Amino acid sequence: MAAIRELTPAECADRLRRTEVGRIAVSTADGPVIIPVNYTMDGECVVFRTSAYAELAAHAGDRVAFEVDEIEPDMRRGWSVLVVGTAQLLDDVDDVIESGLAKALRPWAPGVRNLFIKITPRRVTGRDVRP
Repeated sequence: MAAIRELTPAECADRLRRTEVGRIAVSTADGPVIIPVNYTMDGECVVFRTSAYAELAAHAGDRVAFEVDEIEPDMRRGWSVLVVGTAQLLDDVDDVIESGLAKALRPWAPGVRNLFIKITPRRVTGRDVRP
């Protein structure tokens, strides 16, 4: 039987900083959509790049969910962290460049990714599952 433990805020922050790929969930007219992105942390905020024409660009200003995890199915263990907050467009490109975020965020996906979006958390929760 597995044991589930709630992660502390410090443990959630540590796990957010040790990974670089997560998934963003947004609500669309066609229903929920989940999109993987590479990201970095800026303080307590999640920051990622996207294209002006991508689905995520249309959700700046919306409440979103962002999730990271690490799962080991063979060992029946893992963890996940969920960030719920508001996505905001970072429109001062000079600030983004000066802060080092532009250099830290090298998109994996092809094409131009010139929009930076920051998720300001309202709630951060996490769980750890062990056998």
